[in-house]
Amino acid sequence: MSMLYPWLEPYRQMLADVITRNRLPHGLLVTGQPGMGKAAFGGALAQLLLCEARDERAAPCGHCKGCVQFQAGSHPDYFVLAPEEDSQVIKVDQVRELGEKLALSSHRAGFKVAVINPAEAMNINAANSLLKTLEEPSDNTVLILVCTRPARLPATIRSRCQQLRITAADPEIARAWLVTQLDGQDPERYLQLANGAPLEALRLATAQVIETRRTQFQALVRVLEGTADPLAVAADWGKDEDLQPVHWLRDWLMDLVRIRATGQNCAVRSVDLAEGLAKLASRLDSRKLYRQLDNINRLLRVNDGSLNRQLMVEDILLGWAAQQ
Repeated sequence: MSMLYPWLEPYRQMLADVITRNRLPHGLLVTGQPGMGKAAFGGALAQLLLCEARDERAAPCGHCKGCVQFQAGSHPDYFVLAPEEDSQVIKVDQVRELGEKLALSSHRAGFKVAVINPAEAMNINAANSLLKTLEEPSDNTVLILVCTRPARLPATIRSRCQQLRITAADPEIARAWLVTQLDGQDPERYLQLANGAPLEALRLATAQVIETRRTQFQALVRVLEGTADPLAVAADWGKDEDLQPVHWLRDWLMDLVRIRATGQNCAVRSVDLAEGLAKLASRLDSRKLYRQLDNINRLLRVNDGSLNRQLMVEDILLGWAAQQ
């Protein structure tokens, strides 16, 4: 765990103490918003447990056979469970196979560690199968569940794990780290957009997302003014498989509602567009904003692949065009 991101050091210290006192639970649920390094933390914890020569600080040595095998991706007592290729779920057969492996004796007479990421991707049958392993774990077995949305896990799974929530990074530590990763870009702006998550901020900066957001926001304004065809904008937005523009529109609607309610733009989440949002809010009706927001939330909830993505985006943008 010595190579962790700097904002994760307090969590490292806490778990190092737990391991030193032999109090680590069989099930650990690592949660937090995207971009905080949860997966890296889970992997680092696994290396620490599999190290055969942990030092007095409870840090992996990096040189023993356990560390060498871990770093090479060949440790026989380390297992990673994730959705198979071309699938979005972790299936029951995967969990059953994992349970069979964990039931065997350790190859190196130490811990057996499994990281499940993202844990909320388990379907109900897979979660029920994992429950058996959590209820009756074999000796020296540790299950690390990495999860962004713990509410999607069955309560029976959550209740049998000790939860470790990784909260927003210390702003100074996050900013200092991000400065080392960016070349001349504004780390503060990206951290604000990422809600304080450094890795998400880095992803946004690398993708130059501020310029993309500005372009799409301007397209929305033109649709509202009648100078852009909502169907043409929808055709462009519908190309994004993740529907990122729609998610941004939802965020902007929430900011517009805040501005309408308070008369101020200082509390908006979209700090890169605060001035434009304030101008737009003065032209819109709060009741229509709420209706549009409800419609987007409803469509996103039922967007499980059964909806035609293009038609869904068209419905949203035609509703937006009717705001005036």
